[in-house]
Amino acid sequence: MKASQAMTHSGALLKFQVGQAVLRTLTFLMVVGAISASDQVQAQRSKIDAFLQQWDADHDGILSLDEIKKAASARFEELDRKHRGTLTRNQLAGMVSFQQFRRADSHKSGTVDESEFLSLAEKLFQDADKDHDGTLDGKELGRSAGRALLGLFAIRQGPVI
Repeated sequence: MKASQAMTHSGALLKFQVGQAVLRTLTFLMVVGAISASDQVQAQRSKIDAFLQQWDADHDGILSLDEIKKAASARFEELDRKHRGTLTRNQLAGMVSFQQFRRADSHKSGTVDESEFLSLAEKLFQDADKDHDGTLDGKELGRSAGRALLGLFAIRQGPVI
């Protein structure tokens, strides 16, 4: 074997070994990602189940609009710590987007009162009610529109852009 052929063979072997290492790394990352995604889905399911258990007054496994409005009213009271009767954009940061806040602020006052907050909750409820039966089950709450509704009840995590 000539020196140039040996170098070519050696280079091909090195490329193969690097490719194998990259493949092993990618496989590892995919497995870790799948486990992480599974953990996130399980955590989300737990939050949905806890929310259902807390607000499902008649214990039928689904939430009606009235049950959501009771939850939203309680959430409004919780957020309105100074009892001003309104919530600012900062108080709702991380729970609603800027666009949602603007749409909810029907009086264009720069704040949302309880009536506007309940209207927002109702709109999000209707968006999440994909089968239009007037109730939300765990599956509907797990979809993106349901998660947007649950965002009203989330622990504050910062602004939603």
